[in-house]
Amino acid sequence: MADFVESAKHLVSAAVSRTTWEAQKQLRIRNKQGEIDQLLKQRQLLLEELATAAMTLYQQGALSQPQLARICASIQELDADLRNREQQLQEIKNETYQPEQFAPQPPRDYTPPPVAPAAPTTPPAPAGMGGVPGTVGAAGSAASGGPRVADKVPCPHCGQLVRVRALYCSSCGKKIG
Repeated sequence: MADFVESAKHLVSAAVSRTTWEAQKQLRIRNKQGEIDQLLKQRQLLLEELATAAMTLYQQGALSQPQLARICASIQELDADLRNREQQLQEIKNETYQPEQFAPQPPRDYTPPPVAPAAPTTPPAPAGMGGVPGTVGAAGSAASGGPRVADKVPCPHCGQLVRVRALYCSSCGKKIG
């Protein structure tokens, strides 16, 4: 029975790790695509500026090479940056999930926690209703099988309490450890 439970835990953990990885990949893709879109907008503005400047100068008979060279150089810089970011986007899209990348390893010297004493006869105060700060109310108490405050540690990035074995903070989303 214990082997089945451990196997189920590992399976669920692997599924959560894969889902987390896929979600982060999609976020990176969206961010990179946003950068590319921004560069394309800047390029379009420069092309419009080039067209306007060239047309105005042509109409005045004063088409000067330095003015056009500055705009063309800016467009070429944007084109190089655009190609670089498109390559980065393609690399992100080509990434594949590596199961050992996120799968938590079972502890080597695991000792089961001590058996908890029986639940108190008086019902605990609901969370946020004058109970002891930092404790979990009836919805997450140890008697209901939920996480206990002792099973949590502060996130090193934002300070919110997270599960001891959490890979990512549920508040700020950053990787823990």
